[in-house]
Amino acid sequence: MTSTHYLSLLSVVVVMVVNGSPVPSAPGWTSGEELAVESFSGEPGAPPIWENVIKVIKLLVQEVINFRDQQFVEEFQKPVEEMSSFIQYQVPSIPTHLSKTPCSTSNYNKEACLQKISHGLQVYHVLLQHIKAEYPQSTLLPSVMHQTTVLIGLFKDKMKVAEVVEDLSASERERVLGEVSTGTEWERKTSVHAILRELRHFLVDTKKALRAWGRGAKAASNHDITMVGRGVLDQAWSKNLH
Repeated sequence: MTSTHYLSLLSVVVVMVVNGSPVPSAPGWTSGEELAVESFSGEPGAPPIWENVIKVIKLLVQEVINFRDQQFVEEFQKPVEEMSSFIQYQVPSIPTHLSKTPCSTSNYNKEACLQKISHGLQVYHVLLQHIKAEYPQSTLLPSVMHQTTVLIGLFKDKMKVAEVVEDLSASERERVLGEVSTGTEWERKTSVHAILRELRHFLVDTKKALRAWGRGAKAASNHDITMVGRGVLDQAWSKNLH
């Protein structure tokens, strides 16, 4: 193949990378599967392997918002626009926001982050038990709890060693529930609001982390293809000189 043909082929590769298209294999290259640029269609920044997880997160976020808004209006007799005035109410056992951890960066250890997300969701699932005790007749809560359980399973499936994240022990569950199940009726109701508010934040942070990982994976793929392209150019010039 002449150097002109190599340069033409490299131009096609660059265009495909910019457009996010898969790059086909060619003689002397690694396999097309290894060089393929992942499609980020649907959810911006999310790799295809996370699409199902993203769908569950988006559904769960909306359900949490619906329940949170309903509970706030009915219990505190205030419009949702005044929700920010309740920001001071916190729950001690609420997991740390992922935005305050390295999980939101593309180069963070993903396995460690998956463990953090899975553990955090388990804590929230226990906290949802408190909400169930406060609102046993809720028609919105069962789906929230179910989707949270589904999400825990999906994240564990993505982990290399899921056994590292053990289920919360009976004493841990008792401690978490004890922090919110005591106190006055007002304190218990504000705890419910705080749990739903922070669960939404946790889920949104998780989705942002997945997007960050996706951007990192795409950048790495583009870098690899650029290196291949440079190799092609070197080969082309070398053949041309000889």
